[in-house]
Amino acid sequence: MDHRRIELSCRSADNVNTLVQEGNARCNVVLCMAADRDDKTAVGSLAGARKVAWKHPDGAPVWAAVLSAHPDAQRFLHFVGGPTGHRLWSESPAGFTITSGKTHAEAYQWVVEHRTGHTYPITAVRMLRECGGIREGTCIDVGCGTGHLTVELAKRSKLRIIGLDVDPDMKPLFEEQVRQAGLQDRVSFVTGDAQKMPFPNDYADMIVSRGTLPFIPDLGKCLREVDRVLNPSGVAFLGGRYVYTPQQYKLPTEKLRQIVRDSAIAGAQVIEARGQWVKIVGLEAPPAARQVQAGPYLLAGRCLADYAITEGQCLLICRADGKLEQGLQEGFLELTQLQLTALYPNEDMATAARERIRTAKLDDRITCRIGDVATLPFPEASFDLVAGVGPMLIWSDRQKAMREIYRVLRPGGAALVGGRYLGMPDARKVSSQTLRNDATNTGIPSIRVHDDMGQWVEIRKGTKDRDFRD
Repeated sequence: MDHRRIELSCRSADNVNTLVQEGNARCNVVLCMAADRDDKTAVGSLAGARKVAWKHPDGAPVWAAVLSAHPDAQRFLHFVGGPTGHRLWSESPAGFTITSGKTHAEAYQWVVEHRTGHTYPITAVRMLRECGGIREGTCIDVGCGTGHLTVELAKRSKLRIIGLDVDPDMKPLFEEQVRQAGLQDRVSFVTGDAQKMPFPNDYADMIVSRGTLPFIPDLGKCLREVDRVLNPSGVAFLGGRYVYTPQQYKLPTEKLRQIVRDSAIAGAQVIEARGQWVKIVGLEAPPAARQVQAGPYLLAGRCLADYAITEGQCLLICRADGKLEQGLQEGFLELTQLQLTALYPNEDMATAARERIRTAKLDDRITCRIGDVATLPFPEASFDLVAGVGPMLIWSDRQKAMREIYRVLRPGGAALVGGRYLGMPDARKVSSQTLRNDATNTGIPSIRVHDDMGQWVEIRKGTKDRDFRD
């Protein structure tokens, strides 16, 4: 396995600037935070220097520059200013954000265009599902920002949608987004405070919000306002993953649960599946809204959100052709433009799947093959994405299967295979530590086992410029 060691030396900003000015920094990459928003520092004056983060909330930039010809220096600079590096900046207790601008609206727009834009279709689909299939009536998008989520919701429904944001600078960017989508007849912007919403009682059929809740000063008051404005047959789904939210704003889940309990709102609950969400279900809401929309469909959204792979070739490893596998296929078909290859363990399953797919007129997007995960019947570098839900990997020659998945991935590709294994006899389960040992022994550079909503093996093969990736 290819291990690289990074030696870090921490100095005061004054000391770093002095060393840089004197040419005595003696390092490959140098980072230094400016004293204030407009300060460039000695590092910022170097050739090729770039801003990689900003101190929150005063906006003082962190400058970074390469000082040597070390082969990994540019890669490290790209990392600290890229998506993964920005997640680490956001998690720092010292409080950093990943962008800055003349206005909050400009900074918000940068994050959308460079980091989160690919996730809005996924979020819109999930919200509509969580709300029990509500497709008509009035919807309010709280903290709508520049309107990307609002537009995706409108594209997938007949809802009349109002974007609500406390920042009036968002309005022109929001309206431009709506105009480009040709949705001016159903989508509008209102400047207003989520803690005192400018709408009458029982006004909305659906209320949504993404990425806004931690920034609201009195969240309990906001939730009570949502409950007031929501009609009895309506549903609210509010929250987000908060990947790039500065650490000091992130709410511990137990604190959020306490806020929800204190609000005394009937039908309110906290959901932790793929983020941190508050769901409020009206007494007369559709029965489907009372279910948490998880399962294989959510896995498709997870792959898209984490890897930003929306086109190319995808291998789906199927144990059977039941609701689990069909849900995974449906999720990828709806959320991406990927061509799917469904791999089944025997001819009977593959034949039944082909007939189902042909009847549904999906054979232009899904191809069925027969094979085993430990001996995949495909050439090297065949797929951009590999996914599967079930114990196929843990019940096979695990190390061989992991190497096979890595072999068929293209450079820049990713794989996620696993499941929750509820109801599986303990004798058939494999511990996460055993899986981690197997993963280490494969020699694959970028493989890990994690226990987020189940037990999953994740493999990434190199890096590739997909706009949202390191």
